[in-house]
Amino acid sequence: MPPIDLIGILAALALAVAAFLLSRRTAGHPYAEEIYAMTPQKHRRYAMLGILFALALAAAYALHLPTVPLVAVLALVIVFYATSFLRGFSDG
Repeated sequence: MPPIDLIGILAALALAVAAFLLSRRTAGHPYAEEIYAMTPQKHRRYAMLGILFALALAAAYALHLPTVPLVAVLALVIVFYATSFLRGFSDG
């Protein structure tokens, strides 16, 4: 398996695990839900996205389809998910 495929699958699974674990946390930053709208449901959606990306990358590899576009979109999803925690307080 080429490195980009393996890296993409591992990154997708890491996203899924991290989002699932965060969806189960009851305590955390009190402003996460009110300001950032990061509810347990939204974390579970990101977890499902991670699983779907891992499956899509594995299928693309098995069918000899290009995986770089999938990895690029996955990188954007991971950045969007990560920045939802790193923005800090906003005025709006």
